[in-house]
Amino acid sequence: MNRLTLIGMPGSGKSAIGRVIATRLGWRFIDTDHCIEQRFGKKLQAVVDQVGTEEFARIEEETVLALPAEGPMVISTGGSVVYSDAAMRHLVAISTVVFLDVPLPRLHGRIARAAPRGIVGMGAGGLEELYRKRFELYHKYAHSIVLLQGENLQEAATRVMSQCGVS
Repeated sequence: MNRLTLIGMPGSGKSAIGRVIATRLGWRFIDTDHCIEQRFGKKLQAVVDQVGTEEFARIEEETVLALPAEGPMVISTGGSVVYSDAAMRHLVAISTVVFLDVPLPRLHGRIARAAPRGIVGMGAGGLEELYRKRFELYHKYAHSIVLLQGENLQEAATRVMSQCGVS
């Protein structure tokens, strides 16, 4: 299939790795978070703050269900998309779904270095609790799981492409 969807935790590199893969393959790159930001004309956290997490989940699902079903592309999703069975079934039907599995300590480091960003579903239990909640869902929907343990962007993109058989 000439379409990949990257799923995973915030900070796992979905957007950055997705862009590299799309550029290498000459495929279109779609970041669903960016689609939502474009639609509302504001940053993702501002959208979540404005509409609330339940409405945001509906918007995220609607955004995914509206993705084109044809043409070569790499799709980067928001980390919370796995809470929508409808969205995930759609992605599974139109693409090869790849879980970028980054160990929790690495995620902590990446998120701490990033500019403050909203993480949908983050509760009192922090990143650990969110990881536990989502991990099983990521595994449930993924066609392929790529464990990333500190590779640079280019190496990570190569691992994903190699493991998924795209070149």
